[in-house]
Amino acid sequence: MASLLPLQFLLVLCVALQLLSGSLKERFLKYILEPPPCRSEPENCSKFCTVQEDCKAQGLSCCSAFCGTICSLNRPPEPSE
Repeated sequence: MASLLPLQFLLVLCVALQLLSGSLKERFLKYILEPPPCRSEPENCSKFCTVQEDCKAQGLSCCSAFCGTICSLNRPPEPSE
């Protein structure tokens, strides 16, 4: 019975660390589902989106800007001379 005590302690420790650090799924979904940042300033902050498919019908793309996750042309800024 005494030999099981360290294993039980490790099991409790691992479970506690898993609960404290949050779910791995939540950490990875944040990076998978979060759209990329907008490459240029958004033209209009009124068209919000959650996935790329929300914007494709309008010929736009979903990107993350200062006003939230919006549909934008998302073109790279033109170089100034």
